[in-house]
Amino acid sequence: MGEFRRVLLMLINIFLIIQCLWIIKPVANSQFLSKVGIDKLPLVFLLVAITALAFSSSYSRLLNRLPLQKIMTRTYVISIFSLLTFAMMMEMHVLEYWMSYFFYIGVALFGLITTSQFWLLANLVFSSLEAKRLFGFIGAGAIAGGISGGYITSILTQFMNSHILLFVASGLLIISLVLNQKIFLTFLPSYNTTGKNNPANTHQEYPLRLIRNSKHLSYLALIIGISVVVSKLVEFQFSAIASARIKDPDQLTSFFGFWFSTSNAVALGIQLLITQRVVGTLGVGRSLFVLPGALFAGTLAVLNTPILWAGTTLKLLDISLKQSINKAATELLILPVPMAIKSQAKTYIDVFVDTTATGIGGIMLIFLVNGLNLSIRAVCIMVLVLISLWIFLAVRVRREYVLAFQQRLGLLPHMRNENDLVLSKTSVASGMRTTLQSGSTEQILFVLHTIEENKDLRLMNDVIPLLAHESPKVRHAALNCLYYHTDHSITKLIEPLLKDPDDIVRSRAFSSLLAHTRQNREKFINDYLKDPDPAISGAALVGLATETRDNIEMQREFLLEERLLENISRSGNTGLPEDMIASKLIVTRAIGYGKITSFYPILNQYLKDENPAVMKQAILAAGNTQDPVYISVLLGFLPDKISEQTAKKALAKYNPSALLPVLYEVSNDKTTPYEILIKLPSLAQTMDTQQAVDFLFNLLVHPHPSTLKIEVLEVLHSLKEKFPHLTISNKRIMSFLMQETGLYKDTLALSYAAQQSRKNLNEAPDITSARNELIDLLERKLDHNLKRIFWIVGLHYPPGMILPLYEDLRHQDQNIRISTVELLDNILEPAYKKVVISLVESAMQNNLSSHDLERLDLDVPTEYSSYESLLKGEDDKVKLVVLKIIESLKDPVLDPLIHMAANDEHQQVKAYAEKLVNSMPSHNLIN
Repeated sequence: MGEFRRVLLMLINIFLIIQCLWIIKPVANSQFLSKVGIDKLPLVFLLVAITALAFSSSYSRLLNRLPLQKIMTRTYVISIFSLLTFAMMMEMHVLEYWMSYFFYIGVALFGLITTSQFWLLANLVFSSLEAKRLFGFIGAGAIAGGISGGYITSILTQFMNSHILLFVASGLLIISLVLNQKIFLTFLPSYNTTGKNNPANTHQEYPLRLIRNSKHLSYLALIIGISVVVSKLVEFQFSAIASARIKDPDQLTSFFGFWFSTSNAVALGIQLLITQRVVGTLGVGRSLFVLPGALFAGTLAVLNTPILWAGTTLKLLDISLKQSINKAATELLILPVPMAIKSQAKTYIDVFVDTTATGIGGIMLIFLVNGLNLSIRAVCIMVLVLISLWIFLAVRVRREYVLAFQQRLGLLPHMRNENDLVLSKTSVASGMRTTLQSGSTEQILFVLHTIEENKDLRLMNDVIPLLAHESPKVRHAALNCLYYHTDHSITKLIEPLLKDPDDIVRSRAFSSLLAHTRQNREKFINDYLKDPDPAISGAALVGLATETRDNIEMQREFLLEERLLENISRSGNTGLPEDMIASKLIVTRAIGYGKITSFYPILNQYLKDENPAVMKQAILAAGNTQDPVYISVLLGFLPDKISEQTAKKALAKYNPSALLPVLYEVSNDKTTPYEILIKLPSLAQTMDTQQAVDFLFNLLVHPHPSTLKIEVLEVLHSLKEKFPHLTISNKRIMSFLMQETGLYKDTLALSYAAQQSRKNLNEAPDITSARNELIDLLERKLDHNLKRIFWIVGLHYPPGMILPLYEDLRHQDQNIRISTVELLDNILEPAYKKVVISLVESAMQNNLSSHDLERLDLDVPTEYSSYESLLKGEDDKVKLVVLKIIESLKDPVLDPLIHMAANDEHQQVKAYAEKLVNSMPSHNLIN
């Protein structure tokens, strides 16, 4: 099958990459220690950290500019050329001292770059469902590559010099390059036309603040940082003891290769046989103490007898336990953190904390070894101190972990502080089990999502009873978890759900059955596709489309498109409307979940279907494709109350990085109908990304209607409350606040001028009526303007602090209004107080005087300039009333304003002005 070919090629690819890395790493280590010396190892640690940090920044920009295929090809070519160059320099003994530095740093960068590129490629080759199911298996190729690479090095150095191994590694990379090209050409033929390598990356802002604002993440980052520093000190001890004992570079290379591979093999054994039992028995919190405890004991052994076996044992413990028990515990430790924060914080910790800690380890060694000229025993004492701090932080993070999990589960309704927390090794697991058995639907869904995300096998048996839960959402989430269960006998429990009343559950049940079927999969699929029960065959069709998304070969193998056409034809032959509707619903779901582009014309027809159920399902299917071509189409459904909520759900399926650029374009297009424009802010309401804030402020600064601005401000407040880590800068707030206060002052001056013009008692009733209408409109504009000012100021303060004061300011009781102003005067910062207080005081007065305007530094406009300003504004109602006043006044001085309004963009205003122009005496004379 197509999936098997993809998995095989990707597995071989990562196997070759890691095998190459573990062949050249021992060579680089032994070359550096032999030619440069152990005393310079701390310096190269520091250089690796500095180089990696500098390179990461430029490399990220490069990923956004060039296609991944081109970047990977260049990486391979440069790596192969560099290895051949280093090999020849070693053979000819050219610049061996400086070459050793470059070689060591280059190998470190090679490991960082090639593995990250591989997993980027893997996320393109496999869908998200396939990734969750297959990445663990593909990762086994990396482990096997690491084990075999070191042993190959150990064996080959007995027959050849170390530099010859670089030619071997180059050969492996050439094979990997060919495989890489094959993968792109076969599975991603159109990908090379785009440079978008990280479309899912939507939450890449201010990760340091995310970590700093969370005790849980702060402790985790500190633990990982300290563990990296300790690891570097252990590596120094191991290298120092080994280089002092083994003088021959080739023998040293063989020694490093053997023990690196042995450590990886031990790590694999622990991972397969011990990790799950240890973590399950001790719990996540206590499992964190295994690695530091073992390193503490190993360091004591080196402190007592700094000989080869002690140093080797210490290094073996470091590598094997770090890659097994400690890795599993650390991964589980981040579980309670929301997904959007988790992905960003974890990336930052894995890259920047790790790299920075490497540099710190280098600095510490430079100070201890090069500066103070201390021995290995002194380094041991420093390691013991750091491990003690590590254990202290592990105690703290364990408490935070349990507290965070219980809070997410809603199990701490009466807890007031962390001292109330009772820790036990089963507190989290038992809490999750209790929630699965008796929690609310929302709590159960959270736990199921957590289990699915981490494929936690310990709780799978507790998930099985939920297949009979009354909520279809819970049944669907339970199937998502069991999709990854290792016990394939559960198919008997899943099979009844093929007749579930909920169609989404039925389709997911088929996907789960397919995942657990290891033999005769083709027969299994065909049997269900041909089932006489339309509910089962339909679920199988949608499930197959879901499983084969982005896998064209598998879709062709099972004749997916032909089966869809057959389904349409068969339902049409019955002549029954209900059969036709059922068929359309199945086909639309299959098109959406499978992203079957050849059926987009059919989906487009269903988007216009007269049946509301078919139309809504087609809208959801368009969103499920996540194809940018449907974004504008879906926006067109927002003004319709029948389809609005469905369209919002469909648009929410898009990644913000794909959706927001289209929303920018639509919002900046002057031809976009107001009915669509007013719906755009709500689309950003669930986006946990800084780009959503940028988009909303873009809506604010553009000349959009005031009702839209209020919508935008409401969404900004919602984002601030939901995602407090997002940044709404004071500079942005003040900029828009100044814009709004300026508009308020201008409107206030115009309102005063309109009130003054009303004092003429001899005016005709129609003029007085029009002036009163204008004053009423301007006063309403002032109210809305002041409301926006409060909403803007509220963005700078905690939720619920400023907004209620706006209502108090409009209270009928004068004393409450006065108290509100006094409260604002006390809580507002000087910059905000300077701008807001004077406006608030003016809003409290029923009748303004010229003195009040002078205090606000406002000039009273003339009647002509007042009307001119209002006609240049954005309010159509105000413009029409102004034209009505001008028509009643019949003053020739105001005629230029009528001509100006005749060119207005708004048709109603333009038509009224043109009518007035045509009725002018001068116009009639010309005609």
